This record gives sequence, structure tokens and C-alpha cells, in this order.
Amino acid sequence: MPTTNPPKARAGLRSVIRRSKPEDIATIRSWLEAEEAAGVHGNFLCNWSVITRAHEDQELLVYIDGKTGLPVAFQLGRLLQSGILQVKQDFRGRGIGKKMVAYCVNLARRKGEDLLVIQCKPSSSIQFWQRVGFTVIPESEPPNKAYRILERRHALPAIGTSVEAVIRFYPEERKWHDACPALLQVTASGKELPGGVIQLDRRVSFHEE
Repeated sequence: MPTTNPPKARAGLRSVIRRSKPEDIATIRSWLEAEEAAGVHGNFLCNWSVITRAHEDQELLVYIDGKTGLPVAFQLGRLLQSGILQVKQDFRGRGIGKKMVAYCVNLARRKGEDLLVIQCKPSSSIQFWQRVGFTVIPESEPPNKAYRILERRHALPAIGTSVEAVIRFYPEERKWHDACPALLQVTASGKELPGGVIQLDRRVSFHEE
């Protein structure tokens, strides 16, 4: 009876994160179904229509294992909204999820984003998201919503006078009541330039939730 040799490992090739291709979708579907049948916790096969839509919109990222050339993790939402991050069960504990998060954070930084927002689902993933810099919003809707603010530093010009600027964020009620306290107060270093413009050494942002 003829036999076939198993595919050889791709020696020396590095693992990469890239946009999904059609062949990736078939592989991901296969291991999601196998994990669903095995009762693996945190399986997102139930969101398959969302996953395929992200692929069609070229918004699905996959982690390609360097040895096999196959996708072993995927992410959608890019941490800018509620999305999905899943790592194949037998590849968990290798830092792949952390690498996917770091990749998305770098994408967001390059695009000038200042706020990342995700939902920790299932709730057992909360500790993972906290380890990669996210803060869970208490009593959020939907539950276990979390955020991470991306700091951006600015080089100050050589000219100008050094100052310490105080920035306060108030609720809309401040328009009518002067005694209304600030929701947040931030102190930042800066330079006062000709014309009274103050350039800060970092981006200061405030998000209502």
C-alpha cells in the first residue's frame, strides 16, 4: 500500500503576524471545530460569522507559526473596539497572545490612536489583559470592558520659556456652575512660545467612561 510522507518542518523560518489569507480561514475553522468538540474553554466558533466578516474586510490578523506555516492564533478588532483574540490550545502559554497585543498596540501608535478599548471575554481572560496594560472599568456595560491609554511624548523646541501647565477636565455642568469640581487634573511640562501658545511635552487626553 503506498504511503505518503508527512510535510517537513520549515526549518529556520520565523513566525509572523500578518493579514489573513483564504487558506488561513479553512485552517482556523478546522481547529476551532476540534476545540469546540473537545470542550476547550474560551472557544469563539460561535462568532464564526464575525471572524469571516473581518477576514473579508481585511481586518483579521493571524499569527503564523514558523515551523508549520499554519495560523495558530488570530485577532480582530485591533484593540480599538470589542473584538476577538484566540490562541490555539496547544500553543497557549508561549507568549503568542502577548505578541499579538503588542503588534496591535504598535499599529495603533503609528496611526496616532490614544485609547484602546476591549471586552475581557470570557472573564477568565481579565488577568491576561491586566498583564498587558489594560484597566478594567468597574460596572461597565458591556461587563468587563477595559481600556489602555497610549502615551505620546513630544520633543520641546529650543526656544520659549519653560512652564508647568495644569489641564483640568470638567463635566458640562461647569458651564452653569463655577463651583463644579474638575473630573481630572493633569500637570504637564511645556514651553510657552511667542504669541502665548504653550506646547506640551506629552499628549494629554481624557475619556469620559
